[in-house]
Amino acid sequence: MIKYLFASYGNFSKAATLTKLLFLMTIGQLSCMYGLAQNASIPLKRATVGKQVFYFDNGGKLKSPLKVYYFSPKANPDSLPIVLLMHGAHRDASAYIDGLMDAATVFNCVVVAPEFDKDTYPETDMYNLGNVYSKKQRTFNKEEDWTFSLIEPLFDELVKQIKSIDKGYYMYGHSAGGQFVHRFLMYEPNNRIIRAASANPGWYTLPSEDVNFPYGMKNSNIPVTNLPPMFAKKYFLLLGTADVIRESVDFNSSVQADAQGKNRFERGQNFYKVASKKAADLKTPFNWTEIYVPGIGHDNQGMSKFALALFFMDIKNNNN
Repeated sequence: MIKYLFASYGNFSKAATLTKLLFLMTIGQLSCMYGLAQNASIPLKRATVGKQVFYFDNGGKLKSPLKVYYFSPKANPDSLPIVLLMHGAHRDASAYIDGLMDAATVFNCVVVAPEFDKDTYPETDMYNLGNVYSKKQRTFNKEEDWTFSLIEPLFDELVKQIKSIDKGYYMYGHSAGGQFVHRFLMYEPNNRIIRAASANPGWYTLPSEDVNFPYGMKNSNIPVTNLPPMFAKKYFLLLGTADVIRESVDFNSSVQADAQGKNRFERGQNFYKVASKKAADLKTPFNWTEIYVPGIGHDNQGMSKFALALFFMDIKNNNN
């Protein structure tokens, strides 16, 4: 099902929705009110409002602990929903969380943004593709070495630190982060995600056994049994209609990527089409929604607030 998101005010199921979104567009930069906590020690200060940093070593398993940015709009946020925010190719988790603080304040949620820095995770495959494959060894890595495998323990650590009552979490990623999200769903079917969203991924691992890995499942370590739980998740694919530029430095212009479409907008449409067909072939429920965001290009700021609205508000389809 395709939605043109926020193309008209008729998209909103509640008057409060319009009020909240207009507020997002008019309020000042709340981020200036929240100073970055200089002490990056563990544990987090539950009573602190605003942005903090902590380091996650996965129970001592990581040689280089993962730097994690955290934002809460209120003190002692044990009952607030938790959003995991996946940054783009520039590995700029701090900037990503800065850009989402206003929306997080409006929607009253905690945001957590792990940073997969280029020193520790230098290759694109180590982040975008979850480090599931070693080009050097030409073999698939053990699951314990996947970056995907850090997400669930990170959620557990956060729950422990802020004494959260949450049993699940939301996940949003833009660009390379959007690639991470859709592959995480594919590789980690037993995740505790409530809702997930990818915005403007550059290219995809298609749920197709006819296309070679990493552009598809052929010759991969992805079992077909992972697909039904992936398709059953409430997943939003956000595509900016103006995301059609091919000249960016990190744009994948390979033959294999171009087979998915000539730009990110086309590739997203193709991914959704292939996925919906695969779900039909498997006769399994398909709980995804493809959303076109008019006039937005490759811009996280233009997409991220809509992801939170989709997570936390009942927005009806245009056709309803």
